[in-house]
Amino acid sequence: MSKVAAIINNVLQAKELLNYTDAYLMPLKDLSINYLNTFSKNEIKEVQGLGKEVFVIINKNIHNSELNNLEKILKEIDGYNLNGIMFYDIALVNLKTKLNLKTPLVWHQEHLTTNYGTVNYWYNKGVEYTYLSSELTKREIKEIRQNTKAKLFINIFGYIPIFTSKRHLVNNYLETFNLKSKGQNSIKKEGKTYIINDFPFGTTVYSQYILNITNVDFPTIDYLVFNSNFINPKDFKEILKDFKAKKDNKFPKESGFLYQETIYKVK
Repeated sequence: MSKVAAIINNVLQAKELLNYTDAYLMPLKDLSINYLNTFSKNEIKEVQGLGKEVFVIINKNIHNSELNNLEKILKEIDGYNLNGIMFYDIALVNLKTKLNLKTPLVWHQEHLTTNYGTVNYWYNKGVEYTYLSSELTKREIKEIRQNTKAKLFINIFGYIPIFTSKRHLVNNYLETFNLKSKGQNSIKKEGKTYIINDFPFGTTVYSQYILNITNVDFPTIDYLVFNSNFINPKDFKEILKDFKAKKDNKFPKESGFLYQETIYKVK
């Protein structure tokens, strides 16, 4: 049976969702991107004390100058008895071996986690979990599930990051034209509106829709992920509550690429 995993924004939200979740995904402060809020080590320990599974996200590119600090942090949080660390930079695979860490790893390279061959490559390197790309179809998800022993995560609700740049595109634009931010920023292209957010490590653009495949059956997927970024906290709680009660939520059903093959052609 699949477990419900929630990407949360603060400790209070974790406490309010206890009855509807099995696991929390928590971006680590100064070492994660694409998330509205991040967590300190003390906050991670506090949430872990709630009795749910906890996965820490470390998904930014690691520079050489950051390696010593990363090693120190990894050794410290390895003592927290976490359920896993989600990584983007493969330095974490090497550091787990070098430091003899016991915390399991989750391959989480977003748009790259698309086939069972690579999933199995990392599984054979000791990476027990994979967070699958949101660009996959249901057929491809099923194919990966049938051909790997790795435990799998998939997104089933929330905005999806589709583009990230190290440059501060929003802040640079506002500064260049001497403009003030009006709060939540967005861009329009071909009649569609996309949320765009400037973070300490760069800029991220999100899908123009809220992925909502909570009505789709994924019986063999280990973790079904709900992302609270840009979602009203009360609405997010109701979504999880409805899911547990096996009811449809109030948001429009949006399947993304689930039933649509992604084909790119050079013109």
